[in-house]
Amino acid sequence: MSIKPIWGIWVAGCIGLTACIGDPAGTIHYHRLGVVKEQPIRSIQTMDDRGNLFVVSSADFENREELREGDCCAVDFKTNFVETLADGVYKSEIFAYDTVSVWPVRESLTDTTVILPDEQFVTVDFGRSIYLAGRFFVQTQHTNHQADQQDLFDLSYDPAQEVEVDSLGQRCYNLFLRVRSLPGTGDSTKWIKTSAFKLEDFLRQVRPIEEDLGASEIRFCLNYPLRYNADTTAYIWGKTSAFALQFSE
Repeated sequence: MSIKPIWGIWVAGCIGLTACIGDPAGTIHYHRLGVVKEQPIRSIQTMDDRGNLFVVSSADFENREELREGDCCAVDFKTNFVETLADGVYKSEIFAYDTVSVWPVRESLTDTTVILPDEQFVTVDFGRSIYLAGRFFVQTQHTNHQADQQDLFDLSYDPAQEVEVDSLGQRCYNLFLRVRSLPGTGDSTKWIKTSAFKLEDFLRQVRPIEEDLGASEIRFCLNYPLRYNADTTAYIWGKTSAFALQFSE
């Protein structure tokens, strides 16, 4: 299914495009989020600041047999957008590849009235999110996070939900993000984490509904536990602004 983001695009780290001093003319350094592709060769699909997609690889990266289609990453590389390794794949020098965890989106809402064991409070900013190759990248901010603790993400929704409609008549679906953690060691500190979610099935389900209503986009929000209520028996929920994905052919 072809869907593209129309706002909410974020690129981690060095957001601007910067020509590298001392590099050949036209060579550009990037720090980007990306998704691994295995055809025509093992490579990384990413996008520029304007949302334009492109694919990069290197001779060494082609041989990374542990990587699979759909794996996600944050990657540092440079390319001149001239030399290619295969059709549509730009030859690049890849300096760093950091794995981004990929999580499913469950078509069964996790009970929002229940406080889960070891659940963590996080905040989410959609201004730092992108949709790329079926993966939705989300940045969460954690407090009191140990460097080696393991975070378990749960993103779910109710397929029978009543879609919210704002004063402008724009429809918005609600998804719910929960985060549980397995304790680590060492001191706790503030932590920022990027995770990716398999959004294709959700989009495949709701697109026909929106198209039947004459819409050209899908809008959704993430809800997340923000804090306890006064007697710590339930959560006060936070909510992002809407993220919009536009249909394309």
